[in-house]
Amino acid sequence: MSNTTDASTINLLNNISSELNRYITLFVFVFGTIGNILNILILSQATLRSNPCVVYFLASSVSSLGIMLVGLPSHIMGGWLSMDPTNTNSLYCKLRIFLLYGFRTTSVWLFVLATIDRWFSSSIKIRRRRLSSRKIAYKGLIITYLLSFILWIESIVCYDTDVLEAPISCYGKSQACRVFNDLVYASSTVIIPSFVMLMFGFLTIHNINRSRRAIEPFIATMIPIGPVNTKKRKHRRRNQSSLTSMLLLQVIFLTLFSLPQAIQQFYLTFTLQVIKSPLRVTIENFIVNFNFSLTYVGNASPFYIYTLTGTMFRQTLIQLFRLTIRHTNLYLTAVSDDFTHFLFTVFRPRTPPR
Repeated sequence: MSNTTDASTINLLNNISSELNRYITLFVFVFGTIGNILNILILSQATLRSNPCVVYFLASSVSSLGIMLVGLPSHIMGGWLSMDPTNTNSLYCKLRIFLLYGFRTTSVWLFVLATIDRWFSSSIKIRRRRLSSRKIAYKGLIITYLLSFILWIESIVCYDTDVLEAPISCYGKSQACRVFNDLVYASSTVIIPSFVMLMFGFLTIHNINRSRRAIEPFIATMIPIGPVNTKKRKHRRRNQSSLTSMLLLQVIFLTLFSLPQAIQQFYLTFTLQVIKSPLRVTIENFIVNFNFSLTYVGNASPFYIYTLTGTMFRQTLIQLFRLTIRHTNLYLTAVSDDFTHFLFTVFRPRTPPR
């Protein structure tokens, strides 16, 4: 009776896992790809790109788009066509893991740099505020991309297809590889960056509250400022507050959606030598697949978070849509005029020769 129950439970979990791969990954892929493309278009506008924090957002959106395009198509093919190339093609398995983990590491560490930049820019110390600059941001981008992809070069050697006793087909082919990759992935993409982001997030909030307490009494003793300068100051403060809100909410989302996978990675590492029943293996594989899907949600959500929380982001988005509609209308009008002129030239009545 127990064996029959276990078999039915295993079958049920496998079916649920298959449906999750089929529908959730497709949904995340479509909305994540569209969202990150729109992010890149909006954040690359000159009005936003002048801010160093936006430079980090833009580069992170490029990495998130890479995660969508590298990580999810194979899952979608496996769910809808039952032919996941990572299960059979060793080279594809290695390259996919290398690029996926490289992009994932750069994406999260660029947010780390963005939180540090927010801390710099919100400081009351002039020397620290000067560290918030585009020059430093570009250097940070280069270093982050180089170190992230160098870190995962070993995956080309360690990963392979059809690995025995692995939760997924494309996995570390030796115990040493599994321990190293699980611990490094969990610590470098989840535990350490999440701790650093949350720490600098709280420090940024502390800086903002501290600067307000320091500035407001000072402003009260000054000669009244003209309406133009007051408006500029309020606009600048609103933009800085908007960037901070966008960043802090994105940090919370990344932490919530990535932490379960980190816990799962540690669990798999420390239970490698444990003899497990088929039901337990199935449950663990189901949790692994579900946690992998959650991590993609964190990289698919920035555009929608920025749209909801960022005033300056929404304004730029609306301006971009209006500009696109205006150019589309002008193009369609020009095409219509050319077509009308062509028809008039072809079908106009010819005057008979005298």
